Amino acid sequence: MIDVTYLKRLFLNRGEDLDIRLAEIGDLLEYGTHDPNDVITFTEHALDLAIAEENFDVKERLFYLLMNAVTYQGVARNVEWDPLADVLPTLDDAILDYALSILGCSKNRKFIKVMEPYLHSPNDSIRETAAEALEDINYNVEGSP
Repeated sequence: MIDVTYLKRLFLNRGEDLDIRLAEIGDLLEYGTHDPNDVITFTEHALDLAIAEENFDVKERLFYLLMNAVTYQGVARNVEWDPLADVLPTLDDAILDYALSILGCSKNRKFIKVMEPYLHSPNDSIRETAAEALEDINYNVEGSP
């Protein structure tokens, strides 16, 4: 079960097994079937934690969870991603790759202007990810905002 309370407890206690527990949550998101509202609430809380996290490894694991929620649970269009768009310039390339992909999955055209500068990144992977994410948004056949 995807549970915000469990995630909060993990971060309050921050035990040595945090990485293992986050990996288990990632597996639940990838292979489980969950109530969409629970996943949305969980994803929004995980996003807040990911943005605030200072430990690179934990931050990267949280972004992996976010990507799993978007990829396997299909919640990208139901989560408010503005806080993520706001911090793009502060993210390391490995995490920026996740962030651009997530914003692309949102299909939200308001993120186009924020993502376009990454088409000119010195990092090949970031340029490619930005191009793919923008293509995802521009290919939005439903035309949601």
